[in-house]
Amino acid sequence: MGIPFLSHGPPFDKILSDNADISLKGKNVLVTGGTSGIGAAILILFAKHGANVYVAGRRADAGEKVLQEARQAAADVKEPDPDQVFEFHSFDASVISNCIAFSERLEKIFKEKGGLHFLVMTQGGMGNGERKETPDGHEWFLAVHDISRYIIAAKLMPVLKQSGEGTVLDLLSAGVWNRVDEHNLELNGVRPDFYHVASRDGPVHEVMTLEFNERCPEVRYHHLFPGAIKTSLTDNNKVDIITRLFFSIGMILFGVTPEHYAEVVFHIGTTWIRDPDHPEWRTWNEKGDITTMKPYPQRPEVRTTIWSYLENAAGFAI
Repeated sequence: MGIPFLSHGPPFDKILSDNADISLKGKNVLVTGGTSGIGAAILILFAKHGANVYVAGRRADAGEKVLQEARQAAADVKEPDPDQVFEFHSFDASVISNCIAFSERLEKIFKEKGGLHFLVMTQGGMGNGERKETPDGHEWFLAVHDISRYIIAAKLMPVLKQSGEGTVLDLLSAGVWNRVDEHNLELNGVRPDFYHVASRDGPVHEVMTLEFNERCPEVRYHHLFPGAIKTSLTDNNKVDIITRLFFSIGMILFGVTPEHYAEVVFHIGTTWIRDPDHPEWRTWNEKGDITTMKPYPQRPEVRTTIWSYLENAAGFAI
């Protein structure tokens, strides 16, 4: 986890300057969990830069609301694209069959539209200690944060490759927490509170970053840690009072708006456009600087155990 006042990164003015002239006209971007918070801000920014935007979430009303904002942002530029696409697609990240059907439906759409250029995954929430099981029998946060992202990224790899410019931006906890028990990803006997969920998410997503980049080198799979973002995350997830207080103080002292962080995400996602000699994947802190992956998720036995679990849970391998 990056500590905001100790983390480094490009000056924000430089990020804004670098982003300003980038046109994504004709490029396709899918944002999962993009109907509110960070995901919505990212979707709107990509729309502003001319991309065809596809937002996925549970609620059609929230999806239409963010698409209206995206249309307005796109209309406010100097040369709006009359053919720009704005679409909402419904899916439930907690249900494996739904994630698979959603991903296969979107794969067909993007196959006819020249491929998928950007996949941004933001779905999920903050561990609140409340144990819920999905219809498939998985711990809820594991299903939404981890299994669903494996499914979506794996199923959409063909169209990410098809675009010739495929980039995955996976936003979730960085892999610098305490070691998770890779043999107990379901957190059996453990409360799925903020600490334990984030401790699991970090190594799981570092393993996903390593494996996807090794298995699918034509696509850049980035793992991003958002840091302290001023959203209603703790209010929406029934988080305990201590964690809520901790994050509230953090937001006041170090937090940035979703719109601010969206510029960082856009900057990372378009690195290959500005610097084609350095297109390889990275792990990133909340300021947009490269981080060093911890040794634990790189251990062969840890990688194998976590990756095999994701394959078995999803019911397929890439």
